[in-house]
Amino acid sequence: MPTFDLTIDVYILLLMMLAAALVGFLGRSRQLAKKDRRIAELEREMMQAFAEVLSTQRDYCELESKVRDDTSPVIAMMKNKNEEPPPKTAERQDKARKNRATGTD
Repeated sequence: MPTFDLTIDVYILLLMMLAAALVGFLGRSRQLAKKDRRIAELEREMMQAFAEVLSTQRDYCELESKVRDDTSPVIAMMKNKNEEPPPKTAERQDKARKNRATGTD
């Protein structure tokens, strides 16, 4: 039976171990850098979203304060509050009843 005689110099073994460690270190540092960039991007997006929410909230508060400052949020139909509409007369009501399509009156 043939036997294989394998001899590896100690320095070659150390060199191979160092190269493997270096490749592993570089791969992992690349992964960590990619994750850090992604985290920074997500943080920027969140800050932008929070800024938009705060801006909207500020606009809402300004509108709410304007409404609160008004005495009445209802807009008057008449120009002057003292001005009253002319009262309906009995003749107008009678005419309206007579002109009905049903003719029940």
